[in-house]
Amino acid sequence: MLKNILAAIVGYIAMAAVLFALFSLLWLTVGPSRAFEPGSWEVPGGWVLVQLVLGLVGAYIGGQVCARVARDAGGATMLIGLVIVLGVVNALIPPEVAAGPRPDDVSMMEATAGARQPAWFNWLNPLIGVVGVWFGTRKLRSRSGKAR
Repeated sequence: MLKNILAAIVGYIAMAAVLFALFSLLWLTVGPSRAFEPGSWEVPGGWVLVQLVLGLVGAYIGGQVCARVARDAGGATMLIGLVIVLGVVNALIPPEVAAGPRPDDVSMMEATAGARQPAWFNWLNPLIGVVGVWFGTRKLRSRSGKAR
């Protein structure tokens, strides 16, 4: 049980680290001019699509890490539960609304705090995370199924 809890926590930390690295690279590549609508804090559809893909990749890698640490499928189940709970909590928290128009040059941290996602995005994000973790831990779940 303790090993599975540790596996879920380590998997979630790995997922967060991978997502931070991927989004930092993306931000350095495209900058604020293509990450936002002109003069606005609204993100364009292309950015949302890339966020979903990167979220799936990060969740898959987090699932892989969880699978390497866990003893059985309990670690995967715990990580999926963690993704759902934290994702729903995040979706329920009202976003901060940045005041005024977006300046031309903003830092990645300012962009993260001020970005306005479509309302549905925060509800889809946990689902994308669950799918990524599920695929990332597939080998672990098949190993547990064979042991029965």
